[in-house]
Amino acid sequence: MVRRLTVIILITATTVSCNMWSKPASGWTGATGGEQIEQLFWKDVQAKNWTEVDRHVAAMFTGVSASGKADRAGFLRDLQRAPLTDVSLSECESQMNGGDLMIACTMRANWGGQTATSATLSVWQQLKKGWVMVAHSESPLRASS
Repeated sequence: MVRRLTVIILITATTVSCNMWSKPASGWTGATGGEQIEQLFWKDVQAKNWTEVDRHVAAMFTGVSASGKADRAGFLRDLQRAPLTDVSLSECESQMNGGDLMIACTMRANWGGQTATSATLSVWQQLKKGWVMVAHSESPLRASS
């Protein structure tokens, strides 16, 4: 009787422990914060993972940069034109408002051999299919002398 009870307890403990401490989701499905979502997007651009980039830009996207306004097609075209070889985000601040997430960062990026530092603002919406960027703005920062 004691032996049978010990076996049952061991099997139950093993089964529960395997499910209780499962590995958390990684990548887009495991993203929990604004800076992480923004990092994932720009790393996908850098890796030329255009399927993922396309999946995370909303149909009604609007963007603004030093080159002017851009709709979704223009934004995606601009991302593909100059290869992003390095990107880093710093000083990120995130604000949630319902299903919307606003992320302001300083972005340092190397686009086709030219390094630029910009203040960025991205607006993301959480949909059933995941996070999508609905708006993005970049303002070049001048180097301090």
